[in-house]
Amino acid sequence: MKSCNHSYWFSLSVRDSEVSLTSSNLPQNLLSDLPRADLQQPSLIVLLGRDEKALALQELVSTKSDPRRSAKRGYGETHLHLDPSTAFSDRPVLFADGNFTTHIKPSRAITSEGCHDVKTRYLPRLRNSILTDLYEAAGQVYARILSPFTDVFCIFASDLGGLELAAGRLASWLTKGNPSSLPPSTRPHIIIVESTSSQEKEPQLLQTFLHLLKQKTKHDSSLLFSTIRVVSLLPDGAVSGLARYRRLRECIMDASDQVRSARRASSYLFTASHFFALLDYSCNHLSLTLTEPFNVIRASRTHNPPASDLSQHLVNLLSKITDPNSLKNFAIPLVASSILLDSYPPDMHLFDPIEVFRTLYRDACYSACRAGLFKKQGSKYLALPSGVVKMVEDRLVEMFKVLSCGETTAVELHRKLLAGFDAETLSIRSNVTCLVCVRRQLQNNILSCGHGVCQFCVRAFCKKSPQNPWLFQLDHCIFCRLATNGAVVKDRPPTAGIRLLTFDGGGVRVLIGLQNLLLVEERVEKIVGQKFPIQENFDLIVGPSAGGIAAIHLANGSTVAESIENFERSATFAFQPRPSSHIPILSSLMDIILWIFNDGRYSAENMDIALQRELGTKTLYDYSRATATGTKLCILVTTIWDASTCVFTNYNATGTRPHDCGKLETQFHCYELIEAGYHVLSPQEGKCHVPLWEVARCSCAAPSYFKAKEVADLGAFQDGGLEHNNPLSLALLEASAIDPFADEPGLVVSLGTGSSRVPESGPRMSFTRGIIKDGWIPRLLRAFKSTIGAKCSAYQRRGGRKDKYFRFDVEFDGPEPQLDDTSKMQELKAAARSAIEGSVQLDRLARCIIAELFFFELGSLPVKKKGQYACIGKILCRLHAGDPSLGVLTEQFNKSLAKFLLQDRLLPNSKPAYLATDGNFCLVVEFEVDSRKSNISLQIQEGSSEPCYISGSPFSINGLIAAQQLEALFGRADHVKRQRPESTESHSRKRRRI
Repeated sequence: MKSCNHSYWFSLSVRDSEVSLTSSNLPQNLLSDLPRADLQQPSLIVLLGRDEKALALQELVSTKSDPRRSAKRGYGETHLHLDPSTAFSDRPVLFADGNFTTHIKPSRAITSEGCHDVKTRYLPRLRNSILTDLYEAAGQVYARILSPFTDVFCIFASDLGGLELAAGRLASWLTKGNPSSLPPSTRPHIIIVESTSSQEKEPQLLQTFLHLLKQKTKHDSSLLFSTIRVVSLLPDGAVSGLARYRRLRECIMDASDQVRSARRASSYLFTASHFFALLDYSCNHLSLTLTEPFNVIRASRTHNPPASDLSQHLVNLLSKITDPNSLKNFAIPLVASSILLDSYPPDMHLFDPIEVFRTLYRDACYSACRAGLFKKQGSKYLALPSGVVKMVEDRLVEMFKVLSCGETTAVELHRKLLAGFDAETLSIRSNVTCLVCVRRQLQNNILSCGHGVCQFCVRAFCKKSPQNPWLFQLDHCIFCRLATNGAVVKDRPPTAGIRLLTFDGGGVRVLIGLQNLLLVEERVEKIVGQKFPIQENFDLIVGPSAGGIAAIHLANGSTVAESIENFERSATFAFQPRPSSHIPILSSLMDIILWIFNDGRYSAENMDIALQRELGTKTLYDYSRATATGTKLCILVTTIWDASTCVFTNYNATGTRPHDCGKLETQFHCYELIEAGYHVLSPQEGKCHVPLWEVARCSCAAPSYFKAKEVADLGAFQDGGLEHNNPLSLALLEASAIDPFADEPGLVVSLGTGSSRVPESGPRMSFTRGIIKDGWIPRLLRAFKSTIGAKCSAYQRRGGRKDKYFRFDVEFDGPEPQLDDTSKMQELKAAARSAIEGSVQLDRLARCIIAELFFFELGSLPVKKKGQYACIGKILCRLHAGDPSLGVLTEQFNKSLAKFLLQDRLLPNSKPAYLATDGNFCLVVEFEVDSRKSNISLQIQEGSSEPCYISGSPFSINGLIAAQQLEALFGRADHVKRQRPESTESHSRKRRRI
């Protein structure tokens, strides 16, 4: 069914000496008129003129447009039409008609229609007059945006004032330079339509036109056009309109056939989906530069660009190659296959592999060969980088031939290649680079074989759990095929918000935060009606100092109760006083001496033993329970030189951080500086991963309590809470780095470690009481302790939603307990319990945690109709079929008459107990919105309790589209196929308008 009757595509206007290009999304709407837009390959014919052009258009496209209306259009205003007789063919024919006349008339203001949107882009400023600006801008649009995608330009000479003015128009286009990276053979044909002469004079008219063209420009016409010819029309009125334009149509289609044949041969004949996407990218490109050619291969990678650090990853691989045989039989095939994998995901256009390689990968490969191949001291081999690069290119071409047959995928070809390598070859290791794709950093899934993979390769190569689409079965190492004893990797649904948990530092007072978390768990279990492992319901856990130890325990699978028990045991062992003299005076003196010369009050060995006993020998990046639950871990430490805050992560510092990040080079490592004043640590190639217990030891090395901890290849670190004892502000930035599409986390839980109640009378004042009580040492210690109890409202200062932020803490009437006072541990737990047990906030948080189990996904891109965007999607649940908690939860919702609310109004048929045929929760939601930028809220309400937002809500349509990559028409990095529009026939009920 035709989407709408509008034909407006784009127009130009000038205001304040700036030229703007206003375009509609009509091409995207036309996709809905094509039944097989991912297979059909359209032709674009551009007609330029005025009155004669309008008459021709009526006959060529069977449009019902009024020629008089066409005459009122502004200069350069262009409309787009689909020939309805070709809509179901393999070759839909599109006609664009633009108004080019002898005078320049400004375009009318174009606004959004009820069925499509408009977008305004400003072209780089031109230096001529305003009238010339519009004239030049029109030439830029036709020469640089349309010509790479147009089969034929038809210029109606009589509408432009004759052959000389038509030649002048083309001459001006030739001055714009090469418009794109497409080869010369694919350039459009030009047909000059003449209505004042007979067919016999066409050769003479062509010679005249070419002579005029040479007079007006020194540029060769082949720069933009393949062929120029003249076609004469029969006199108007001599025959019917159909007969008059029959020959013109035949000439147009014949020229189009030739251009399409050339484009097919060079792999530049695009499907409708790709065709319209590239046209839009071309408009964006013109708004940035008027001189650089538009590169279609680079544009196709807009949503999946090549790795910016690809060269370094290749160096990490090539540096392990020791002989030419390994280079030829292992490294070159692996690199070529990884490039094939990166270049041709599902939905990607099959560009010529040589063009792809030379455009995107050749420079990185050349640099890597120069920097990493046979560079180890003592190597007796030498390889020319140019020769190695040529071998990679040749192997890529061989692999592409197999892929282009359509019987296999790049993933399967890569899997088959890895399976063919021998065990000795696959014994190489990298602690930075994913050796499967050789383009990304690995994450916390290093297996017993020593190999790890990036999250993208997990999605591309691992089998999804039949019950849970976000749980991937890693039955064997993807790289070396060794069995893993049933390892699984959990991913976070892209539209679900990050659930953030932070612990403050504070020595034994961390038990306050753990006890609060235990109370939250008990409250959730009371609502759900069964055991609910609260630690598995946070996506990011952050902690400094002793809070980091708590975070590590929880992320690695310990229950809250087990974490409390482990923490108490470790604290009791670590805070044992050093042996000293039994003589009172000597004992005190000995304690001070030992304290000073051992750089800490307590034995660091005791802390080391306690942590090794609890955490073992695993590193941050080893496969663990955190991998299986999808929990990301961030531990704060501080350097001893300048007290800079650094963080260790189990996700290898992956994420999208600000582009203006600085790099601090040290003798140990490279730290990534970001705006919060902290540095993200990631491993170097060839250096050992840091054991988890050492990370914990660094984080809790509080000055005066324990000496700093040295880490091999990095340096010495101390307590992570010196600057960010409440790590919330830092944690929020890390959450943004992990999920750049979200404005804020879905849920924030901040657990404090207690502080002294500030007296109403103001600060506590005193006079100097001598060097023992008020000397520089005790003053410094008190200042340090005050930072441990510091409060923070960073989330509120950032403008975060208060209904998603929970802070639990305890206030003491007197001084807070010492960090090392293990005798107060039971009192601390009791104080925490009495402070929040039965509170409204506790109940509210428990219900928010349950609501965070649900999230919303769009089924397809929304369609604009009658001024509204019609949206169809589903509410899904993180709990999956087969999980007993899902059945218990839905049963509980039935009892409590729970319901979903859309924009604070009851959602029709919103029974939370609804389960799909596969046993998973699934509720179809349909609604309409005025704008794709509008915030939309989805909440769940149990009985009369206050509604709680589901995960990711409120959200905008644009945010969902970006998170789900629905506009990634050229494929995704994880090789997940693009979602096609879902059939709406079964959803006949009226959509909710909001």
